[in-house]
Amino acid sequence: MGLSSILDLFKKDNWSNELVARIGEMLDTAAEMFGYVVGILVYGEENDDPQGEVYDRDIHINHLEREIRRRVISRLVLMTSRAEIPTALIFMNAVKDVERIGDYNKNLYEIISLQPANIDRALYQEYLVGRSRTIEDLFARTLQSFSESDQDKARDVITRAKVFGKQAEQIIAEITRSDLPTQDAVCLVLTIRFYKRIVAHMSNVATTVVMPVDLLDFYDEPAGGEPRGD
Repeated sequence: MGLSSILDLFKKDNWSNELVARIGEMLDTAAEMFGYVVGILVYGEENDDPQGEVYDRDIHINHLEREIRRRVISRLVLMTSRAEIPTALIFMNAVKDVERIGDYNKNLYEIISLQPANIDRALYQEYLVGRSRTIEDLFARTLQSFSESDQDKARDVITRAKVFGKQAEQIIAEITRSDLPTQDAVCLVLTIRFYKRIVAHMSNVATTVVMPVDLLDFYDEPAGGEPRGD
């Protein structure tokens, strides 16, 4: 049962709609964090408010996660129908993934301090501008798919995330075999690796729209059950 069918169960109250809005707020905040970090990491913009733009936003995401979890637990305690259990599991799953995106944004921010003092900005832009823009678009697409319960948009996010992940691994392999200076190579590999994880967690959010509860996060797992790389 996907999110679109589960939401139909709650047309008479605002519980699910309220939590969908809260998760949307988490995604919006994560997207703002990402934009700030990329501005510095990739484009060399001024790092003028890391506390407010990165750490306070991450704290806000964490507060929203705890608020949503409390609301879900309270609902489960008071519920009179087991029909709400799948919805509760979906919300718990989604907030976990968005919270992890916030953590990866902080990891990206930490890379800034590892970049060389005489940084070759063109090098970083060559590897990261297009991928950064893809992630920014995927943030918007993920939010739309979840908030609107749009299965077509969700499948688009999942498909694009899968392609992004494969391309990221290819680029990482290319960089490790290159003759780039060690400091640049390390920073680029770390950045692309964190990019891949951010996109993977957005894909996980999108799976809540199209997959049964027992298959959340496993849209692209091989039929033989082999685990995906992290």
